[in-house]
Amino acid sequence: MIATGGTHDAEADFPAFCASWMQLVSARESNNRHAIQWRRDQTGFAGEYVGYGAAQRCEVKTGTPTGIPVGKLVYREFRYRQSGPSVDAAAQSPPVVVDVTEITEIFRYTAGKWVY
Repeated sequence: MIATGGTHDAEADFPAFCASWMQLVSARESNNRHAIQWRRDQTGFAGEYVGYGAAQRCEVKTGTPTGIPVGKLVYREFRYRQSGPSVDAAAQSPPVVVDVTEITEIFRYTAGKWVY
């Protein structure tokens, strides 16, 4: 589809944009998991990383005062902890959620595309 910058295009394009954005977030999680900084604690070793849940909402608001469509993407960010008696054991342990934050990303539709 060739985006013409209209409201219809903005609404039609946003679900694909959300999916693409969530793929970037997923890649960030993978990088975070591979970059865990392991530290000694009372039971051996522990490390934390940030991960992300699936998109919970992906919606467009048209009819804004500026006339520019606004997109809203909502998902959850999780802080995970892994631990074990050694770094290898900790790395193989199942991640445990230690914190959850709801993330809201706001985007605008400009020049025929969604931008952050």
